[in-house]
Order: sequence, then C-alpha cells, then structure tokens
Amino acid sequence: MKSEGLFLIAALLGLTLLMSHPANPGVISEVPLPSEMGTIQGTVFKQITGAPLSGADVLLLETDEHQTSSEDGTFWFTEVAPGTYTLSVAHPSYSTEKDTVIEVRAGDTMQVKVYLGELYELEKVIVEGERVPPTVSRQEIRGSELLRLPGTGGDALKGLMTLPSIGIPNDFFGSLYIRGSAPGDNLIYFDRTPMGYPFHYGGIVSTISSEIIEDIHIYAGGYGAEFGLDAQTVIDIHSRDRLEDEALSGTFNLNILYSEGLVEGNVGEKGYVYMAGRRSYLDLVVGLFTDEIPLPYFSDYQFKFAYEVAENHHLMLNAFAAGDYIDIDGLGDEDDVFLHFQNGFDAQGVHLRSEFTPEFTSHLSLTRSRNLLLLNFEEPSTLTGYTVTETGEQVETLREASRYKMEVDVPVYTVREDLGYQFTPTFRLEPGFLFGFSPATSLVESRVPEFIGTEVGQITGTEVEVTQIEGPVPESAVRVTEIDDEFSQLFRRTEGYLQARYEPFPFLSTALGVRVDYLNVTEELSVQPRGSLAFTLPGDSSLRLAYGRYEQSPRPYEMLAEGGNPDLTSSVTSHYIVEIERELSSETELKLAGYYKAQEGLVTPHAESGYLNQGSGYVGGAEVFLRHRVNDQFFGWISYAWTHAERRADPTAEYRPYLFDNTNVVTLVGSYRFSPTFEFGAKWQYSSGTSAVPVSEVFLVQDPVTRGMRQLLPDENLSSEQEAENLLELPTYHRLDIRFSKKWDVGSWQFGGFLEVLNVYNRRNPIRAINPTDGEVSDESQFPILPYIGLTVEF
Repeated sequence: MKSEGLFLIAALLGLTLLMSHPANPGVISEVPLPSEMGTIQGTVFKQITGAPLSGADVLLLETDEHQTSSEDGTFWFTEVAPGTYTLSVAHPSYSTEKDTVIEVRAGDTMQVKVYLGELYELEKVIVEGERVPPTVSRQEIRGSELLRLPGTGGDALKGLMTLPSIGIPNDFFGSLYIRGSAPGDNLIYFDRTPMGYPFHYGGIVSTISSEIIEDIHIYAGGYGAEFGLDAQTVIDIHSRDRLEDEALSGTFNLNILYSEGLVEGNVGEKGYVYMAGRRSYLDLVVGLFTDEIPLPYFSDYQFKFAYEVAENHHLMLNAFAAGDYIDIDGLGDEDDVFLHFQNGFDAQGVHLRSEFTPEFTSHLSLTRSRNLLLLNFEEPSTLTGYTVTETGEQVETLREASRYKMEVDVPVYTVREDLGYQFTPTFRLEPGFLFGFSPATSLVESRVPEFIGTEVGQITGTEVEVTQIEGPVPESAVRVTEIDDEFSQLFRRTEGYLQARYEPFPFLSTALGVRVDYLNVTEELSVQPRGSLAFTLPGDSSLRLAYGRYEQSPRPYEMLAEGGNPDLTSSVTSHYIVEIERELSSETELKLAGYYKAQEGLVTPHAESGYLNQGSGYVGGAEVFLRHRVNDQFFGWISYAWTHAERRADPTAEYRPYLFDNTNVVTLVGSYRFSPTFEFGAKWQYSSGTSAVPVSEVFLVQDPVTRGMRQLLPDENLSSEQEAENLLELPTYHRLDIRFSKKWDVGSWQFGGFLEVLNVYNRRNPIRAINPTDGEVSDESQFPILPYIGLTVEF
C-alpha cells in the first residue's frame, strides 16, 4: 500500500522534468531565462485615507521602464534581472521626492507599498518592501474572493472547501478535513490568537465574520518549524489592519439565518479599529408565534485595535468569541423538561511587532483563550410508578427525576515570540518559543433512576403497574445511579524552534529547522526535524520538496481517565511532500502536489491496558490546482484531489480505509463582474464519497485541550464496541450552485443583495446512517434545490 505514495512522488518528479525542458535545447543564449528574473509588485495608496491611487507614474530609473498605477493602485515590473534598482513614484496631485532602493533576486517577488501625501501637506513617500519566500504546502486565498464564492452564503471559511484536499463536500458538516487529517489535528490562528473551532454547530456558519478577513494561509503539511505540537495542518487567518477608502465605514448584512454588523475606521494616520458581531434569530422569530418549538441559536463578536506606537513598532489588541446555545424550559408531556446547552470560546491577545533594524524583527504575542462546554438537563418525571387498586383505579404513587450536568472549562494562557535576523542577503535565522499553561477543569453530575426486579408487577418502558396489592410501589423496585465526578489538571507546555533559510545559489533556497516540545502530561521531550528545498527551474517553474516530523500527544482521557494508560507516548507522523508550480502567465498559475504521510504509534484501545501505542497508518494523495485572475473582474479555479487513507489498530490487523478516505474530489469555481455593481458566479463540486465514519468524529463538541475528556450524553445501554459502530457514510455527491449579486449607490450609502440557488439541478445527495444495534441502514437526503437571499448596507 505504501508504494502508492512513492510511485506518486516519482511520477511528479518526472512531470517536473517535462515542464522544465527548454523549447530549443540546441540554442545557447546569454540572455537570462525568465526563471532567473525577479518581479516587482506594488500598490500606490493615498497617505491620509489609505485608498488606492490610480494614475501615478512609476519609474524604474536603471531601466527607464514606466508603469502607470491602475484603478486599484497596482503596478508590475516583470522579468527584472537580479540587481539593485531605484524606484521613483510621481503624481500631479501628490508629492514624491524620495528615491527608494530595491534589491531584486532571481525567482522572487518584491511586494512594495507606496503611500503618497497630498501636495500641500508635503508628505514624504513611504515604501514598505517585503520579500516573499517560497513556502512548501502553503495555499493562500484572498478574503475578498472567498466572500464572493457561490454556495457559501458569503461565508469565507466555507469557501476553503473548494480548495484541493480541504473538507469533504456535503451540505451539513463544516469540519475541515485536510489531506486525510482529522479536524482535531488542525491548529487554527486568528491574528496570531488560537481559535476554538471554525464553525457554529459543526458547519452552519463560521465563527468569525467574513467581512474582516484579509487573507487566509493554509499550511496543509510539510511546513516549517515555526508551528508546533499536536497539529498536522495549520490555518492562519489574518484580518485587515487598515481601511483603504474612508476614515469610517460600516456594513450590515441580513440573511435567512442571522444578522451581522461591522463598524471600522482609521484612528488618525497611525491607527485602525473594527468591531463586528452576529446573532442568529430563527429562535426569536419562531418564539413570537409559539413556545412549543425551542430552536438553537448562535452568536459571535470580533474586535481589533492596531496602532503604530513608534516608528517600526506596531501594537495590536484583539478579542473575539463565539457561542452555540440551546435553552428549553418547560417541554414534554407534563411541561417539565429543562435543558441548557452552551458550547463556545473566547480569546484575547496583545501583539507587538517590531523592526529593530532592517535585518532584525520580532513578533511577541500574549494570548488567553478559553473553551467552555456546559450541559444541564433535568426531567422530573423520567420514572413514574402506578398502583392499580381493587376497583381498577390507577393511582400514581412514585415519581423519580433524572438529571445530567456536565461542565468543561479550559482556559489557555500563552506567550509566543517569533524572531528573525537577516545575517546576509542569502542567509536568515528564525528562532522562536512558546510557553503555555492551562488549568483545565471538568465536572460531571448525573442521577439516573430505573426499575429493577419483577416482584412489583409488569414493567413496560418507564412505567410499572402493581396489580397484586394496594399501596405504593415499594422502594426495592427502584434503583438510582448517581455519579459525581470532578477532574482537574494543569497542562503545561514549552515549545521552541530554530530555523535557517539559506540560498546557496540563485536557483536554490533551503529551509532547515528543528522544533523541541515538552508537554507535562506525557513528560516527553520531543524533537521534530523539518526541512525543505525550493528549486527555480527554466520555463517559469519551481520545484519544492519537504520533509517533516510531527508529533501528536495522546488525548488526556486515554491517559488520565479511569481505564486510561498513563504510560502512553506521542504518536508520530512523517510528511513527504513534492510540489511543482508554474506561472503560465501573469494571471494564471498551475500547481501540482503529491504527498505521503506515514503514521506510527497511534493510540488504539486494548483489552487489558485500556490503550496502547499500537496503531499505524498512512495517507497518500495528489492535487491539481489551476487558478486564473483578471484583476478584480474575474477569478476562478479548477481543483482535483485524490486521497487514499488506511489504518490498522495493531500490528496483527489488516489495513482498512480510514475515516477521511475520500478518493476523488473535483471543484470548478468561477465568478465574473459584468460591471462594478453586478456579478455572476457558479460552483460545481463532485465527490466519490467516503467510507463509514464514527459519528463522534464528525460532530465535534469538545474543547481542543482536554480533547473529549467527557463524553457528551453517554448512552448507558451501549457497549464500547457498539458505540464504535455508530457510523455515518457519505455516498457519491455532486452539486451545482449559482450566485447573482447586485449593488446600488444611494448618496453616500451603498445597498446590495445576493441570490444564491443551491443544488440547481436538485440532485439527491444522501447521508447514510448505520444503526449500531441491528445494522439497519437508512438514507437521509441533504439539501434539495434551495434559494438563499442576503442583503447588505454599507456606508
């Protein structure tokens, strides 16, 4: 089985040679090849408002090449020979007296931002340059494009599932399965602050506002030492830190699920702030007509303040939270059921980014994140006993209540520092560390009454009839099981890394690093080497290879709970990555990737020891991603992903398809703006389906630190073997979605709306449920053809 991954990598290497083969190998030229050139990509902004500035004349002095900034302020110089250049920017209404020196290297893109002050203010030109290094397995997508994707309701995170090997296409589950890894293997950051979970109720809508997202970086595997323990993939979300158009702006959205508001603005010339919030309202609307149908609801908020406290020192404060709720008070045959459910997180962070010198940078973050899970259930009339008198009258003589309460509270405090020092133009050193501690607590209280024995008569369900005698049901006929269990554990972790980036030749760059982590629960010191090579090839192509060792600590209940094994160690996954990337034009890119993951020491159940590090597995896959952009007028892509995952529980067992084995997934996306105010888009996805998966792996209602220390609403009637057989299966799936959007200007306000039609050709996509007791299989349909409407107001 493992030979499939090696064959895949060999095939991609062969394809690399074909792509890099010169068109005429017999001709030798002294003119540098395109792959030996560099690129300068820039944007001109107004200094005061931050709005893009069109019509600026941009001159590269050494070549006398001119560019004029476009409507969105952008300009490009392509196929620039390596060397040092002077960039000059001019505009009739703005001042520029400063020449800026830029160093261009082969195969690199220099990102340049130019801020011009109005002529009468005599503002100087500010140029910010940042070299963009090639990064293995990093997929970057703009927040503005994610907002416009059909079939997502304007939800940016749902748009991630259109990228190769991310998510399993379906209508209900929003869990992010990336390259065969489980959702619990993902590390998610929002502006460098850990985020609890990405979707409300597992997939309804994301837990952060899509309006504030600048871009998202997805590290699908093989990434460097800068990210740490207990993660196979990293999702790094960035919100914007400046308003480009106005000093103050706002957006309000209304759709059939929730309402959303955003207010943002610049604070002087050096600061920026936003506040955003959402709440669903179906429970409020239905509550106006009846209280017999209690509905769940959700809410979230985000806040950010960014300010330049001194030259080259930038401060950011951020806070965000999300919660999912269900409240029932007075439901049931006798109107006596009470239920309160809350699952959510909140997080806060203080971040200082400093550039002490052009070579030495620092990014320090102090964060607190908290995950909370509450469940309180009471039903006084769970157990009722009756006595039948000699006259035949049935009299209630016993009533017992059921109660279940669970509370999991996990605050996490971290200090994170990432440093960088550019020793030479070709050598950079990146050390960093993270200290974290979490005083986690978990409490379970339950009271479960049940009838026992038969001496009192006939038992039917939760009712018992006593026909032999008059009088109350005897106490000996009732058994009450009570549980009062409290868990408390201080989790501590220390993480550190050292990574070096070196370019020994213009066509080769390397990144070699090592990460050392310590977790007090396992008392292990793990060493994780990681490295990558990036080759610039002829024909505007690049080849990247990567290897990494990634460790995953056992779940605390596997070690600390009753029946756990305190001697468990971390499991290890080794990543092998090969990628080929080629710019077919300045607007079109093609990316091919192959990967193989070897997993050892997986924790699996054992009859005598509870759990052992006895499992193993592998994941192999290939990806094709072709994307085309035409400024802001059109974007679209075609992606294909092939994934094969297998595992075995112990060395004597056979390999079997694993949870996220989803063989073929195809996605086509396109969106075109016919005018600045009207846009049409379409998305089609196909999936060959998945094998049967445990329900507990699909519906994740747990905190990410204790990792399911408590089971949610355990079923006392099922054995552990039966629980493992609660399965869901996703058969073959395909769906077409279309989207129309339109905007209208009314004075200084802009009104907009969109209409999405989901499942245009009304395909019946089932979800297959397998009953754990009798093996019965039933299919439940997903969305039929469904319209979805949203309205926006901007000022």
